[in-house]
Amino acid sequence: MKKRKFLIDLNFITVFLIIIIIISTAIIAIVGYNLNKTIAVTSSNIASINEIEDKSTGRVEGNIEENTQNTFSQSQRINSTNNVNIPSQNQQENAGNISNQTQQENAGNISNQTQQGNIKNENQIVQNTGNTDQTNNNKNKQNNPNSQNGVIYLTFDDGPSANITPKILDILKENNIKASFFLVNYSDSNEKLVQREVNEGHTVGIHGYSHEYSKIYRSKDSYLKNIYTLQEKIKKSTGITTMYTRFPGGSSNTISRRYHKGIMTDLTKELLNRGFKYYDWNICAEDAGSAKNANDVYNYVVKYLSKKHGNMVLMHDFASNKKGLEALPKIIKYAKQNGYTFEAINDDTPMFAQHVNN
Repeated sequence: MKKRKFLIDLNFITVFLIIIIIISTAIIAIVGYNLNKTIAVTSSNIASINEIEDKSTGRVEGNIEENTQNTFSQSQRINSTNNVNIPSQNQQENAGNISNQTQQENAGNISNQTQQGNIKNENQIVQNTGNTDQTNNNKNKQNNPNSQNGVIYLTFDDGPSANITPKILDILKENNIKASFFLVNYSDSNEKLVQREVNEGHTVGIHGYSHEYSKIYRSKDSYLKNIYTLQEKIKKSTGITTMYTRFPGGSSNTISRRYHKGIMTDLTKELLNRGFKYYDWNICAEDAGSAKNANDVYNYVVKYLSKKHGNMVLMHDFASNKKGLEALPKIIKYAKQNGYTFEAINDDTPMFAQHVNN
């Protein structure tokens, strides 16, 4: 009997212990679950806080970067606007073309009245294409016009002419100044003027055998023929193969779009690929247009001269351009008195290139 009672008590104790173990296990499981849940919630909250902080930081950084980019873009737009005053398409399209007859005028073959009328047409294209700071994205100092501080490059287009070019050469010689001449087709009688330009240390470049836009800008081949024809003629006259050129109307002209869309984009690349350097300007003397007299020409030039960059000055030596001729000594005097220097375009001269619009 005692043995049976002992077994019953032992079974009871075993069951009781099992129940205690089950209850303890359950309690531990419940506590562990709640603890894990609490930890998970805490981790989630921390992650959320971090995410909020990251997003907030991102928004701040993003806004700073965006504002910086917007400011930079605005600055680029302002600089681009200020760098070159580009003529409108209407100004150019209403300008007309300088024909081969005008080239003869430059040689002094027809009346001054006709010379003034036709050359004035050209100025309607170029008169507002300059007079501002020149920008060049090339960071190489040698190729950057902005590194040519206080240097003036006097350039004369549309010559030579029998009654203006010799007087300009005389003024330059008296002042010991070298300049650059971008030529159009010239007569046999004016060949000696081209030779004199070279002999006196000036630079001769190619403006074009023809200045008639409808002919030269109708195709790439017609333009190349136009400059190579004059290049060969200059070589026969002087022995020099010049690789300097200036587009009629400048590289920024849009009148060419009337004859061939996109041709200026093609030509600017093509000329560089062929070893040419083309030169636009950042100061227009207005001697072929809006300037009414020599004082106007003088004021247009000196107003925009700057010591902060190079100054590529567009002037003209076509026949009858007396106001440009008369302004030249005054411009030189002002420049010398104010510490500017003069140079002719050479192989080390950086390109002054306007924005191509066609």
